[in-house]
Amino acid sequence: AGRGVAYGIHTVRVDGNDLFAVYNATKEARRIAVEEGKPVLIETMTYRVGHHSTSDDYTRYREQNEVAPWQRDHNPINRIKVWLEEHDLWNDEKNQQLRKDARKLVLDAMKEAERLPKPKISELFNDVYDSITKDLLQQKHELTQHINKYPQHYPIPIHLPEE
Repeated sequence: AGRGVAYGIHTVRVDGNDLFAVYNATKEARRIAVEEGKPVLIETMTYRVGHHSTSDDYTRYREQNEVAPWQRDHNPINRIKVWLEEHDLWNDEKNQQLRKDARKLVLDAMKEAERLPKPKISELFNDVYDSITKDLLQQKHELTQHINKYPQHYPIPIHLPEE
């Protein structure tokens, strides 16, 4: 948030795990942007509970007892669930039904997606940059050569044909 102030931008720091705080900060930022024509920087403070990436293992540099309170007490989903329950807007029955319905929606969507043909292999290189780079063109060429050399190892027929 300090950078926003340094550039003369209206800045607010908010608890990023608090749905209402984020909503109110965003609502006010929008008001300022629309009515006053000024930019607003919202810094949402939070704690990354999980890994940085699939190749990262946070347990190598953080103890579980450091992470556990954030998972249990500061988790934004748990926090809003507790608030809703305290205001008689949510209960275990509704929660179980929501989970059941959501699971069905996801499974149905996955089944439908699995029936669709996969995109052209060349699509792998699109929309990475504004325009395809020389390096990406080289990688695309190398992949094409590799697949052509070892077609038995790749399920080419499940993809849309290249034009």
